[in-house]
Amino acid sequence: MKKIALAVSSTLLLASGFALADAMFADINYQAKQSDTTEGLGIGAYELKDQGTGFYINGTIGSTPNGYSEYSYSSGSYTERARVPYIANVGATFAAVGPGSLVPFYKTIHSYVGVGYGSLQGIAKYQTWYSESWYDLDSYTKKGVNLNGGFILGFEGFGINLGFNSLTKGVYVGIGLITGKK
Repeated sequence: MKKIALAVSSTLLLASGFALADAMFADINYQAKQSDTTEGLGIGAYELKDQGTGFYINGTIGSTPNGYSEYSYSSGSYTERARVPYIANVGATFAAVGPGSLVPFYKTIHSYVGVGYGSLQGIAKYQTWYSESWYDLDSYTKKGVNLNGGFILGFEGFGINLGFNSLTKGVYVGIGLITGKK
């Protein structure tokens, strides 16, 4: 819970600096369960400029399975394992297709690329004849640099985000509001 509160407050604090931008995209995104990584929710704030480079910050926080306990368990062997993502990124945005283009269904396309840091917390499911629970599995935890990138399709007042995180080797999709001149 502390990780979630820290990530949300940090993102909101840094995103407050975007208030001076001409146009801004703020979204909520979803990363489906992929490979051994659990599903996650994220938020992001992206400065969208028609010319030049903008700035962005985003992050993803994974969800633990039902029956998770944050204590270690060492009796017996596990039946399944997974990784829960905690990722934060910063980077630059670029206009790929501006509002002057003759495209019938969207107004803009922006791309973004950046770098961040993340942790994939290892967890394992232990099962007995009477219960099944998830516990931390420190030996399966992975930490490191995350490369992040994606595209934002801008419509009238809202946008759709499609992105990728290298640490999870997974894609996410988001939807959000565009404020300002876009």
